[in-house]
Amino acid sequence: AHHSTRSSLRAPGGCQRRLDRRTPRGRPMEPSDQSSRDDLAELVAAAQSKDVRERCRAVQAAQEWVHTREALAPAAAASLIEAIRPALADSSPKVVQGALELAGTLVERLGDALSPHFSGLWAPILERLGDAKPSLRERAVELAVSGATLAVPTAEALD
Repeated sequence: AHHSTRSSLRAPGGCQRRLDRRTPRGRPMEPSDQSSRDDLAELVAAAQSKDVRERCRAVQAAQEWVHTREALAPAAAASLIEAIRPALADSSPKVVQGALELAGTLVERLGDALSPHFSGLWAPILERLGDAKPSLRERAVELAVSGATLAVPTAEALD
């Protein structure tokens, strides 16, 4: 019997989630620094594709890319934010769901270190609070709550 080295399942956002740690173009994701930068650049480019399936796969692959890293450099966070920002305004609910999940993962993983970059996501997240899809609204609310102190520092919010 032939066993495939790649398996997939339906992700909550509806995109095919690849479990074999590959970039959207099918290259295996490698942990080395140079290949990590290359993989990340490829993910950012794919997230801006005209093809909705490619954008969906890119957001899911970015989520997996984050999960394969023990630590995330500030430059990587900035690149991921660059990919997330347009995905939050995407016409595809699946892409938006993946972007919201990725942003939530970044907030969890990086906390205050994400603060300089998170403010660029604040307006698109707030836009999603009025989304027609309840699941996207709920995830946007969760993200707005968890990211509120990153977008508006506590001292500023109390003034």
